[in-house]
Amino acid sequence: MNCLQNLPRSSGLSLRNFTGTTKKPYFPVVSLGMTRFADQRLSIVAQVVSGSESSTEKDETEKDVGKSGTYSNDMTAAMGAVLTYRHELGMNYNFIRPDLIVGSCLQTPEDVDKLRSIGVKTIFCLQQNPDLEYFGVDIGAIREYANKCSDIEHLRAEIRDFDAFDLRLRLPAVVSKLSKAVNRNGGVTYIHCTAGLGRAPAVALTYMFWVQGYKLSEAFNLLMSKRSCFPKLDAIKSATADILTGLKRKPATLTWSGNDCSTVEISGLDIGWGQRIPLEFDEERGLWTLQRDLPEGHYEYKYIVDGVWTCNEFEPITSPNKDGHVNNYVKQVLDDNPDSISAAVRNRLTSDDPDLTSDERLIIREFLKAYPDEE
Repeated sequence: MNCLQNLPRSSGLSLRNFTGTTKKPYFPVVSLGMTRFADQRLSIVAQVVSGSESSTEKDETEKDVGKSGTYSNDMTAAMGAVLTYRHELGMNYNFIRPDLIVGSCLQTPEDVDKLRSIGVKTIFCLQQNPDLEYFGVDIGAIREYANKCSDIEHLRAEIRDFDAFDLRLRLPAVVSKLSKAVNRNGGVTYIHCTAGLGRAPAVALTYMFWVQGYKLSEAFNLLMSKRSCFPKLDAIKSATADILTGLKRKPATLTWSGNDCSTVEISGLDIGWGQRIPLEFDEERGLWTLQRDLPEGHYEYKYIVDGVWTCNEFEPITSPNKDGHVNNYVKQVLDDNPDSISAAVRNRLTSDDPDLTSDERLIIREFLKAYPDEE
Protein backbone atom coordinates (compact mmCIF):
# COMPACT_ATOMS: atom_id res chain seq x y z
CA MET A 1 0.00 0.00 0.00
CA ASN A 2 1.34 3.45 -0.89
CA CYS A 3 1.63 5.70 2.15
CA LEU A 4 0.44 8.73 0.17
CA GLN A 5 -2.98 7.13 -0.16
CA ASN A 6 -3.46 7.40 3.60
CA LEU A 7 -2.37 11.01 4.00
CA PRO A 8 -4.96 13.78 4.19
CA ARG A 9 -5.64 15.28 0.75
CA SER A 10 -4.42 18.64 1.99
CA SER A 11 -0.99 17.24 2.79
CA GLY A 12 1.83 18.71 0.80
CA LEU A 13 4.64 16.49 2.06
CA SER A 14 7.47 16.14 -0.39
CA LEU A 15 7.59 12.84 -2.26
CA ARG A 16 11.24 12.49 -1.36
CA ASN A 17 10.29 11.90 2.27
CA PHE A 18 8.50 8.66 1.47
CA THR A 19 9.69 5.17 0.73
CA GLY A 20 6.38 3.92 -0.61
CA THR A 21 5.42 1.82 2.42
CA THR A 22 3.03 2.50 5.27
CA LYS A 23 3.51 -0.78 7.02
CA LYS A 24 4.18 -0.82 10.72
CA PRO A 25 7.63 -1.67 12.07
CA TYR A 26 9.29 -4.71 10.63
CA PHE A 27 9.70 -7.56 13.07
CA PRO A 28 10.98 -11.05 12.24
CA VAL A 29 8.16 -13.55 12.59
CA VAL A 30 8.70 -16.59 14.77
CA SER A 31 5.86 -19.00 15.37
CA LEU A 32 5.73 -20.01 19.00
CA GLY A 33 3.73 -22.56 20.91
CA MET A 34 2.55 -22.56 24.50
CA THR A 35 2.78 -25.23 27.18
CA ARG A 36 -0.37 -26.02 29.12
CA PHE A 37 -1.09 -28.13 32.17
CA ALA A 38 -2.95 -31.27 31.16
CA ASP A 39 -5.09 -31.24 34.28
CA GLN A 40 -6.19 -27.65 33.60
CA ARG A 41 -7.11 -28.48 30.00
CA LEU A 42 -9.05 -31.58 31.07
CA SER A 43 -10.82 -29.61 33.78
CA ILE A 44 -12.01 -27.03 31.27
CA VAL A 45 -13.20 -29.73 28.86
CA ALA A 46 -15.06 -31.51 31.69
CA GLN A 47 -16.86 -28.32 32.64
CA VAL A 48 -18.04 -27.77 29.08
CA VAL A 49 -19.20 -31.35 28.62
CA SER A 50 -20.98 -31.62 31.96
CA GLY A 51 -22.50 -28.17 31.87
CA SER A 52 -21.30 -27.58 35.42
CA GLU A 53 -19.84 -24.18 34.63
CA SER A 54 -21.99 -21.39 36.03
CA SER A 55 -23.06 -18.44 33.86
CA THR A 56 -20.87 -16.15 35.95
CA GLU A 57 -17.84 -18.38 35.46
CA LYS A 58 -18.56 -18.59 31.74
CA ASP A 59 -18.79 -14.81 31.45
CA GLU A 60 -15.50 -14.41 33.30
CA THR A 61 -13.83 -17.01 31.07
CA GLU A 62 -15.08 -15.30 27.90
CA LYS A 63 -13.88 -11.98 29.27
CA ASP A 64 -10.41 -13.43 29.94
CA VAL A 65 -10.31 -14.94 26.44
CA GLY A 66 -10.98 -11.49 24.98
CA LYS A 67 -8.30 -9.89 27.12
CA SER A 68 -5.85 -12.65 26.25
CA GLY A 69 -6.47 -12.09 22.56
CA THR A 70 -5.86 -8.36 22.86
CA TYR A 71 -2.74 -8.91 24.94
CA SER A 72 -1.40 -11.51 22.49
CA ASN A 73 -1.93 -9.14 19.56
CA ASP A 74 -0.17 -6.30 21.38
CA MET A 75 2.66 -8.63 22.38
CA THR A 76 3.10 -9.87 18.82
CA ALA A 77 3.25 -6.33 17.44
CA ALA A 78 5.63 -5.03 20.10
CA MET A 79 7.94 -8.02 20.59
CA GLY A 80 8.53 -8.96 16.98
CA ALA A 81 7.26 -12.54 17.02
CA VAL A 82 3.93 -14.34 16.81
CA LEU A 83 3.26 -14.86 20.51
CA THR A 84 0.16 -16.22 22.24
CA TYR A 85 -0.83 -16.08 25.89
CA ARG A 86 -4.00 -17.66 27.31
CA HIS A 87 -4.49 -16.24 30.78
CA GLU A 88 -7.74 -18.16 31.24
CA LEU A 89 -5.83 -21.48 31.17
CA GLY A 90 -3.93 -20.64 34.32
CA MET A 91 -0.25 -20.61 35.17
CA ASN A 92 2.13 -22.32 32.71
CA TYR A 93 5.86 -22.85 33.05
CA ASN A 94 8.95 -24.83 32.04
CA PHE A 95 12.01 -26.00 33.94
CA ILE A 96 15.03 -24.51 32.16
CA ARG A 97 17.41 -26.11 34.67
CA PRO A 98 16.58 -28.21 37.73
CA ASP A 99 16.93 -25.04 39.82
CA LEU A 100 15.41 -22.50 37.39
CA ILE A 101 11.85 -22.17 36.06
CA VAL A 102 10.46 -19.60 33.62
CA GLY A 103 6.70 -19.16 33.48
CA SER A 104 3.62 -17.00 33.38
CA CYS A 105 2.16 -15.01 36.24
CA LEU A 106 0.61 -16.39 39.39
CA GLN A 107 -3.12 -15.70 39.42
CA THR A 108 -4.26 -16.75 42.89
CA PRO A 109 -2.70 -17.54 46.29
CA GLU A 110 -3.28 -21.23 45.49
CA ASP A 111 -0.59 -20.91 42.80
CA VAL A 112 1.94 -20.31 45.57
CA ASP A 113 1.24 -23.80 46.90
CA LYS A 114 1.60 -25.28 43.41
CA LEU A 115 5.09 -23.83 43.24
CA ARG A 116 5.98 -24.88 46.77
CA SER A 117 5.05 -28.45 45.86
CA ILE A 118 7.78 -28.55 43.17
CA GLY A 119 10.48 -27.08 45.39
CA VAL A 120 10.29 -23.39 44.52
CA LYS A 121 11.92 -21.22 47.20
CA THR A 122 11.88 -17.85 45.38
CA ILE A 123 9.08 -16.38 43.30
CA PHE A 124 10.53 -13.53 41.23
CA CYS A 125 7.85 -11.29 39.70
CA LEU A 126 8.80 -8.82 36.94
CA GLN A 127 5.32 -7.37 36.38
CA GLN A 128 4.31 -3.78 36.89
CA ASN A 129 1.02 -2.84 38.52
CA PRO A 130 -0.76 -2.09 35.20
CA ASP A 131 0.11 -5.62 34.01
CA LEU A 132 -1.54 -7.09 37.09
CA GLU A 133 -4.55 -4.80 36.90
CA TYR A 134 -5.21 -5.68 33.25
CA PHE A 135 -5.92 -9.31 34.12
CA GLY A 136 -7.35 -8.56 37.57
CA VAL A 137 -4.56 -10.29 39.49
CA ASP A 138 -4.60 -9.53 43.23
CA ILE A 139 -0.86 -9.35 43.87
CA GLY A 140 -1.49 -8.23 47.44
CA ALA A 141 -3.30 -11.47 48.30
CA ILE A 142 -0.62 -13.57 46.62
CA ARG A 143 2.21 -11.84 48.47
CA GLU A 144 0.36 -11.93 51.78
CA TYR A 145 -0.13 -15.67 51.47
CA ALA A 146 3.50 -16.24 50.42
CA ASN A 147 4.70 -14.21 53.39
CA LYS A 148 2.82 -16.52 55.74
CA CYS A 149 4.76 -19.50 54.38
CA SER A 150 8.14 -20.06 55.95
CA ASP A 151 9.62 -21.93 52.99
CA ILE A 152 9.14 -19.49 50.10
CA GLU A 153 9.85 -15.81 49.35
CA HIS A 154 7.95 -13.59 46.90
CA LEU A 155 9.94 -10.72 45.35
CA ARG A 156 9.16 -8.05 42.78
CA ALA A 157 11.61 -6.38 40.38
CA GLU A 158 9.60 -4.45 37.81
CA ILE A 159 10.44 -4.15 34.11
CA ARG A 160 8.20 -2.36 31.60
CA ASP A 161 6.40 -4.75 29.27
CA PHE A 162 7.35 -4.74 25.55
CA ASP A 163 10.25 -2.32 26.12
CA ALA A 164 13.71 -3.64 25.22
CA PHE A 165 15.44 -0.43 26.26
CA ASP A 166 13.91 -0.47 29.75
CA LEU A 167 14.95 -4.13 29.95
CA ARG A 168 18.52 -3.13 29.11
CA LEU A 169 18.62 -0.42 31.77
CA ARG A 170 16.94 -2.53 34.44
CA LEU A 171 18.85 -5.81 34.01
CA PRO A 172 21.76 -4.98 36.37
CA ALA A 173 19.45 -4.09 39.28
CA VAL A 174 17.06 -6.96 38.56
CA VAL A 175 19.71 -9.67 38.19
CA SER A 176 21.49 -8.36 41.28
CA LYS A 177 18.29 -8.79 43.30
CA LEU A 178 17.68 -12.21 41.76
CA SER A 179 21.21 -13.45 42.46
CA LYS A 180 21.06 -12.37 46.09
CA ALA A 181 17.70 -14.09 46.53
CA VAL A 182 18.99 -17.34 45.01
CA ASN A 183 22.03 -17.28 47.32
CA ARG A 184 19.78 -16.60 50.31
CA ASN A 185 16.99 -19.11 49.61
CA GLY A 186 18.54 -21.88 47.53
CA GLY A 187 16.19 -24.44 46.00
CA VAL A 188 14.27 -23.71 42.81
CA THR A 189 13.66 -20.18 41.53
CA TYR A 190 10.50 -19.25 39.59
CA ILE A 191 10.94 -16.20 37.32
CA HIS A 192 7.80 -14.82 35.73
CA CYS A 193 6.36 -11.83 33.92
CA THR A 194 2.82 -11.85 32.52
CA ALA A 195 3.07 -14.47 29.78
CA GLY A 196 6.58 -15.70 30.54
CA LEU A 197 7.63 -15.09 26.94
CA GLY A 198 9.70 -11.88 27.02
CA ARG A 199 10.90 -10.33 30.25
CA ALA A 200 11.13 -13.52 32.33
CA PRO A 201 13.17 -15.55 29.81
CA ALA A 202 15.42 -12.53 29.24
CA VAL A 203 16.17 -12.22 32.96
CA ALA A 204 16.74 -15.98 33.29
CA LEU A 205 19.05 -15.91 30.29
CA THR A 206 21.03 -12.97 31.69
CA TYR A 207 21.36 -14.71 35.06
CA MET A 208 22.68 -17.83 33.35
CA PHE A 209 25.14 -15.72 31.34
CA TRP A 210 26.37 -13.40 34.08
CA VAL A 211 26.20 -15.61 37.16
CA GLN A 212 25.99 -19.29 36.24
CA GLY A 213 28.89 -19.26 33.79
CA TYR A 214 27.13 -20.04 30.51
CA LYS A 215 28.19 -18.66 27.17
CA LEU A 216 25.25 -16.55 25.94
CA SER A 217 24.54 -18.74 22.92
CA GLU A 218 24.68 -21.91 25.07
CA ALA A 219 22.24 -20.42 27.58
CA PHE A 220 19.96 -19.28 24.77
CA ASN A 221 19.93 -22.70 23.11
CA LEU A 222 19.14 -24.39 26.42
CA LEU A 223 16.36 -21.90 27.16
CA MET A 224 14.78 -22.31 23.71
CA SER A 225 14.97 -26.10 23.94
CA LYS A 226 12.80 -25.93 27.05
CA ARG A 227 10.42 -23.04 26.33
CA SER A 228 9.34 -21.28 23.15
CA CYS A 229 9.86 -17.61 23.93
CA PHE A 230 11.40 -14.41 22.61
CA PRO A 231 14.02 -12.83 24.90
CA LYS A 232 15.63 -9.65 23.59
CA LEU A 233 19.25 -10.67 23.06
CA ASP A 234 20.40 -7.20 22.00
CA ALA A 235 19.21 -5.77 25.32
CA ILE A 236 21.19 -8.43 27.21
CA LYS A 237 24.33 -7.80 25.15
CA SER A 238 24.09 -4.04 25.60
CA ALA A 239 23.48 -4.34 29.35
CA THR A 240 26.56 -6.57 29.62
CA ALA A 241 28.68 -3.99 27.80
CA ASP A 242 27.17 -1.18 29.93
CA ILE A 243 28.50 -2.81 33.11
CA LEU A 244 31.99 -3.33 31.73
CA THR A 245 32.46 -0.08 29.77
CA GLY A 246 30.02 2.35 31.35
CA LEU A 247 26.74 3.75 30.04
CA LYS A 248 27.78 6.58 27.73
CA ARG A 249 25.26 8.71 25.88
CA LYS A 250 25.66 10.50 22.56
CA PRO A 251 23.38 13.14 21.03
CA ALA A 252 21.37 12.19 17.96
CA THR A 253 19.15 14.44 15.82
CA LEU A 254 16.35 13.09 13.66
CA THR A 255 14.44 15.27 11.17
CA TRP A 256 11.40 15.14 8.94
CA SER A 257 10.99 17.69 6.13
CA GLY A 258 7.48 18.97 5.44
CA ASN A 259 5.36 21.91 6.60
CA ASP A 260 1.91 20.71 5.51
CA CYS A 261 1.38 17.95 8.06
CA SER A 262 -0.06 18.49 11.52
CA THR A 263 1.85 15.89 13.58
CA VAL A 264 5.10 13.95 13.25
CA GLU A 265 6.05 11.34 15.83
CA ILE A 266 8.68 8.65 16.20
CA SER A 267 8.22 5.15 17.63
CA GLY A 268 10.89 2.59 18.46
CA LEU A 269 14.28 4.16 19.14
CA ASP A 270 14.91 3.95 22.92
CA ILE A 271 11.25 4.05 23.97
CA GLY A 272 9.96 0.83 22.42
CA TRP A 273 7.33 0.32 19.73
CA GLY A 274 4.46 0.80 22.15
CA GLN A 275 5.20 4.49 22.71
CA ARG A 276 5.66 7.62 20.58
CA ILE A 277 7.69 10.82 20.85
CA PRO A 278 6.42 13.98 19.11
CA LEU A 279 8.84 15.98 16.96
CA GLU A 280 8.94 19.78 17.25
CA PHE A 281 8.37 21.93 14.17
CA ASP A 282 10.93 24.58 13.22
CA GLU A 283 9.03 27.11 11.10
CA GLU A 284 12.15 28.87 9.82
CA ARG A 285 13.67 25.70 8.40
CA GLY A 286 10.43 23.87 7.65
CA LEU A 287 11.69 20.85 9.58
CA TRP A 288 10.32 18.62 12.31
CA THR A 289 13.16 17.69 14.65
CA LEU A 290 13.90 15.44 17.60
CA GLN A 291 17.09 15.70 19.61
CA ARG A 292 17.80 12.82 21.95
CA ASP A 293 20.74 11.51 23.94
CA LEU A 294 21.12 7.82 23.20
CA PRO A 295 23.34 5.29 24.97
CA GLU A 296 25.74 3.39 22.77
CA GLY A 297 23.94 0.89 20.61
CA HIS A 298 21.88 0.28 17.48
CA TYR A 299 18.33 1.67 17.28
CA GLU A 300 15.49 1.13 14.84
CA TYR A 301 12.57 3.52 14.58
CA LYS A 302 9.78 4.69 12.32
CA TYR A 303 8.07 8.00 11.70
CA ILE A 304 4.33 8.44 12.16
CA VAL A 305 3.18 11.35 10.00
CA ASP A 306 -0.43 12.40 10.54
CA GLY A 307 -1.05 8.88 11.85
CA VAL A 308 0.69 7.11 8.95
CA TRP A 309 3.70 4.87 9.67
CA THR A 310 6.51 5.55 7.22
CA CYS A 311 10.28 5.86 6.77
CA ASN A 312 12.48 8.81 5.88
CA GLU A 313 14.47 7.91 2.76
CA PHE A 314 17.20 10.38 3.73
CA GLU A 315 18.02 8.44 6.90
CA PRO A 316 19.42 4.86 6.96
CA ILE A 317 16.82 2.18 6.23
CA THR A 318 16.93 -1.51 7.07
CA SER A 319 16.74 -4.09 4.32
CA PRO A 320 13.14 -5.13 3.62
CA ASN A 321 11.92 -8.47 4.83
CA LYS A 322 9.92 -10.83 2.59
CA ASP A 323 6.78 -8.72 3.13
CA GLY A 324 8.55 -5.45 2.35
CA HIS A 325 8.63 -4.14 5.94
CA VAL A 326 11.45 -1.69 6.64
CA ASN A 327 12.49 0.66 9.46
CA ASN A 328 14.82 3.60 9.75
CA TYR A 329 17.78 3.02 12.03
CA VAL A 330 20.47 4.93 13.86
CA LYS A 331 23.89 3.59 13.01
CA GLN A 332 25.85 2.37 15.99
CA VAL A 333 26.12 5.13 18.61
CA LEU A 334 29.73 4.56 19.61
CA ASP A 335 32.57 5.80 21.76
CA ASP A 336 34.30 8.94 20.47
CA ASN A 337 37.43 6.88 20.03
CA PRO A 338 36.55 3.74 18.02
CA ASP A 339 40.03 2.35 18.72
CA SER A 340 39.70 2.54 22.51
CA ILE A 341 39.67 -0.53 24.73
CA SER A 342 36.09 0.12 25.82
CA ALA A 343 34.94 0.38 22.19
CA ALA A 344 36.61 -2.95 21.42
CA VAL A 345 34.95 -4.58 24.44
CA ARG A 346 31.52 -3.26 23.47
CA ASN A 347 31.95 -4.39 19.87
CA ARG A 348 32.86 -7.88 21.03
CA LEU A 349 30.05 -8.16 23.57
CA THR A 350 27.39 -6.95 21.13
CA SER A 351 28.53 -9.30 18.36
CA ASP A 352 26.60 -12.33 17.17
CA ASP A 353 28.13 -14.82 19.63
CA PRO A 354 29.64 -13.01 22.64
CA ASP A 355 31.26 -14.59 25.66
CA LEU A 356 32.82 -13.24 28.85
CA THR A 357 36.41 -13.66 29.90
CA SER A 358 37.10 -14.96 33.40
CA ASP A 359 38.05 -11.46 34.55
CA GLU A 360 34.92 -9.92 33.01
CA ARG A 361 32.68 -12.48 34.65
CA LEU A 362 34.32 -11.78 38.00
CA ILE A 363 33.83 -8.03 37.53
CA ILE A 364 30.15 -8.51 36.74
CA ARG A 365 29.57 -10.81 39.72
CA GLU A 366 31.25 -8.33 42.07
CA PHE A 367 29.21 -5.55 40.48
CA LEU A 368 25.99 -7.45 41.17
CA LYS A 369 26.98 -8.14 44.77
CA ALA A 370 27.69 -4.44 45.38
CA TYR A 371 24.61 -3.14 43.57
CA PRO A 372 22.31 -1.25 45.98
CA ASP A 373 19.32 -3.29 47.09
CA GLU A 374 15.91 -2.28 45.79
CA GLU A 375 12.93 -2.23 48.10
